[in-house]
Amino acid sequence: MEQGTNSGVGGASIWIQNLVDGVAGTTIQAKHADYYGTSPFQKIEVFDTYAFGRTLLLAGTIVFTEKDEHIYHEMSVQVPLLMHPAPKRVCVIGGGDGGCLREVLKHSGVTAVSIVDIDARVKETVSAYFPQLAAGFADSRVAVTIQDGCSYLENTKDLFDVMIVDSYDPGGPVATLETANFYSLVAAHMSARGIAVIQTDSPSLRSEVLRRTIAGVSTLFAEIRPYTCTIPSFPGGICSFLACAREKGALDKFDAARYAPVAGTCKYYNDQVHRGAFMLPQGIRQIVQS
Repeated sequence: MEQGTNSGVGGASIWIQNLVDGVAGTTIQAKHADYYGTSPFQKIEVFDTYAFGRTLLLAGTIVFTEKDEHIYHEMSVQVPLLMHPAPKRVCVIGGGDGGCLREVLKHSGVTAVSIVDIDARVKETVSAYFPQLAAGFADSRVAVTIQDGCSYLENTKDLFDVMIVDSYDPGGPVATLETANFYSLVAAHMSARGIAVIQTDSPSLRSEVLRRTIAGVSTLFAEIRPYTCTIPSFPGGICSFLACAREKGALDKFDAARYAPVAGTCKYYNDQVHRGAFMLPQGIRQIVQS
């Protein structure tokens, strides 16, 4: 974050810079700061911005904005849940902001959701400043564990139909989620027809994340496939994900019957977006194939 000269709104203003490796990214003008605090792991900030509404930052990095968080969370969750034939048990690693949880709970067939986040203060901050995202934590199907995701998987015996790795923070408090050991644990805790989705950052500004994740999981799953979505507040405007399946052919499936009751609740995701997300531009194809 840096102070800057206002260009058109009046007076001095706050500019939030969400930069990748300090060279490129997104700049958003804030009206004012709503909250500033620290946890044992990171700095936590909430700003009210002109273009994107309230915005959550962790360790100086934008995690989500009110205006477009639905894109990230819908694409993280609806894609794997509607490819799986009957998802009942779901695990979200790094889900303390409640966004992925909201999307999972749209599926009445889900019987249990495990939310694993290393930082309890994130959940507390979201509950205070983004109550619409925190509402799902009260659902009886939800269990929240405050723990490093890698340690959680090392100690649980549970198997999951869908796992969502909702975290990427190079050098941050969840660095263990970027290791081959973690990917092995994810694969080991998938049910027979399990599907996992791993967020793989900006393919235009951090292509090495997608490339490295593919290398890390390629021997652990029967099928892997990258997909993308467009998020205005995300560095580079494009976020990538890697879908991983235990069963061949699983990533070609789409449950239209279960999509029908979810369709009206989504602002970005739909059946055509689902299919189109896997159609990669040539530059991203080259990353995947390299």
